Amino acid sequence: MMKILLLVLFLVSMPLIAAEPKPSGPLKAFRGPEGETIVMVEVNDSKEMLVHFQSLGGELEGKSILYKIDDKGSSGKDVFFEKKKGSKTVRFVVLAQRSESWGFYNPTKNQEFLIGYSKKDSEKLKLEDILKAYKP
Repeated sequence: MMKILLLVLFLVSMPLIAAEPKPSGPLKAFRGPEGETIVMVEVNDSKEMLVHFQSLGGELEGKSILYKIDDKGSSGKDVFFEKKKGSKTVRFVVLAQRSESWGFYNPTKNQEFLIGYSKKDSEKLKLEDILKAYKP
């Protein structure tokens, strides 16, 4: 009887266990004006973006965070998270792609800047390390 109860509890709690993001695109690293590195990997059938932060300082340093993607077609993409403010849900855009450029909006320091693709960093960084840094 105890084994059945434990099995039922395990099966009920399974949806609460977050699955590891599944890459659906290549790792792409970008550089900011002061050496900041922002790594992006489209995951989960390109519905979400795993973003890793290096040389940024603050509470984002060394973290990989999962964000949602709003693909606007030829107008670009927005990478964002949502937060409840009272009875409303507010969207906060962290990365915005327009044409070939990406803009980064740092939510912890209230700053924004353009980032450019870095082939060197994209080849040097390992996808496994970016995935390991993700903590749901």
